[in-house]
Amino acid sequence: MGKVRVLPEELANQIAAGEVVERPASVVKELVENALDAGSTKISITLEEGGMSLIRVRDNGDGMSREDVERAFMRHATSKILSKKDLFSIRSLGFRGEALPSIAAVSILECRTRSKEEHIGTSVVWKGGKKEAIQTVAHPQGTDIQVRQLFYNTPARLKYLKTVNTEISHVTDIVNRLAMACPDVSFELKHEGRTLLKTLGDGRLVHVIQAIYGQTVAKAMLPLKAEHLDFTLHGFVGKPEITRASRHYITFLINRRYVRNYLLTQAVLDGYATLLPVNRMPIAVLCLEMDPQLVDVNVHPAKLEVRFSKEKELRTWLTEVIRERLMKEVLIPKAPVKTRHVNEGEEQQKMQFPREEASKVREAKGRYGELRVPSRIPDSVLQHLLPETSRAGDEPEKTKKRREAVQPSNTTSPPQPDVQSNVSKRRLPDLTPLAQVHGTYIVAQSEDSLFLIDQHAAHERVYYEHFVSELDSENTDRQELLLPFTIELTSDECEKLKDKWTLLDGVGIELEPFGPQSYIVRSHPSWFPEGDEEALIRELIDWVLKHDRLSLAALRDESAKQMACKAAIKANRHLRRDEMESLLSRLEDCVNPFTCPHGRPVLVEFSTRDIEKMFKRVM
Repeated sequence: MGKVRVLPEELANQIAAGEVVERPASVVKELVENALDAGSTKISITLEEGGMSLIRVRDNGDGMSREDVERAFMRHATSKILSKKDLFSIRSLGFRGEALPSIAAVSILECRTRSKEEHIGTSVVWKGGKKEAIQTVAHPQGTDIQVRQLFYNTPARLKYLKTVNTEISHVTDIVNRLAMACPDVSFELKHEGRTLLKTLGDGRLVHVIQAIYGQTVAKAMLPLKAEHLDFTLHGFVGKPEITRASRHYITFLINRRYVRNYLLTQAVLDGYATLLPVNRMPIAVLCLEMDPQLVDVNVHPAKLEVRFSKEKELRTWLTEVIRERLMKEVLIPKAPVKTRHVNEGEEQQKMQFPREEASKVREAKGRYGELRVPSRIPDSVLQHLLPETSRAGDEPEKTKKRREAVQPSNTTSPPQPDVQSNVSKRRLPDLTPLAQVHGTYIVAQSEDSLFLIDQHAAHERVYYEHFVSELDSENTDRQELLLPFTIELTSDECEKLKDKWTLLDGVGIELEPFGPQSYIVRSHPSWFPEGDEEALIRELIDWVLKHDRLSLAALRDESAKQMACKAAIKANRHLRRDEMESLLSRLEDCVNPFTCPHGRPVLVEFSTRDIEKMFKRVM
């Protein structure tokens, strides 16, 4: 007797179900996608015990006839494709015909449905992959599927499910993505009577984002719309002040299908570049439309991963679109202000900084003893706020010596780069410095707001854009070293650096192997921060050793960041008023004056109304 046998249909169905039905969220995804393919405008999902006891999905779509509902539970039965060529132009969410038979194989399933053409509905019950009953029932147009006791006949799979809360989080995530993909469909998700999501179905994506992430996030989202020869994009990207610790909040919807794609996610992060703090990710919902022939959705059992025929082109275009959109915005974060509600009619006192007084302050720039401010702040108080070197009168000898000792000639005056000449550089309001706090933060004002500026972050941004410009222009002005210094490495580091050390020449660092475990530095760019050359080169070598895949562009960007951090003024450095003015002037000329190269905010805004709220003048 031969060893090869054909599996019984029941066992084969259970094995096949394992590829499609991993957990309750898988069932919800398949059933909701079927409802969307049926043209539903209203979908209701009800769960009990995280979906283990009950998953119920109701819709008002096309429904099925009695003949169709019997055929729908056969393996590979589908109404979505007819021929081989249809596989290369798929527009529906489902197409394989595996969902219903796979779910029915590992649960007790009842399907009630009625098509538009019929006056009576059909009910069919399946248990463990076997049809138990079929009958006619009264039912509105659409489909109602109830899945009970999921995995009751596959205890091994049941054992590996997580807690109820974990399973609910997976379901919620799936429904959230589907709701964002279809803002014109009303979704309602309930778990044991508690509403987890409810959308309006009015076609406005921002309303879905608000229902999922809340009002604060929705207000911080920037609309995005762009067209390419092969792609169309619309959606929202979050302001850099709203971030998360995970890439999970970047959502891609390709032809209304949620997909995961590492390269596209990286394209979004490249679009934000230095606007994001280290290890923080943006919130984004990006809807891409393209010819179905350009995307292959048949590469993953759950259809969560796709392949693009023009992936590189799409990635480059997406990065540019996001970068250009962010460059149009003033990305100054607002200071957090706690407020309380008051009864209607309660008196609200207004505080205004008169515009004529603000203009007088601007006219007083550069004149230490004649700095005029709104009359509500007494001059005696202001004198205590200003740093010693900015007050009228003689400068104390101790302070003068300290200032002269720490101020290099180029502290606030590096040349300014023209990083992106097509972008208007004027992205900040006209700022007038008033004082310095703890030698670290500059207090400045515009016509209608007060600003706190992190002087190190601001100076770092100025230097970063300068160094980026120098590196991109391939400035060949190098400093030949009369006394070359040696960088010593471990044997492992030397081995790794063998194939990479010539790459450092792209940022102006000339290395030469010297012995088994060291390199000699022969020259470096003449504009390297003075006194920090050796430490900087050592840090760049460490960075190169940490990264397996390197590009010259990435190395240049990292070099610019490291140099800017070394060159910028540090905290606890007291500045004269003319130094503060110079720094703010150069910051205003930056392409991106809002964050340092590592994504930290440069300045925070307190509007007049924010200040009124803090002092309870406005409730």
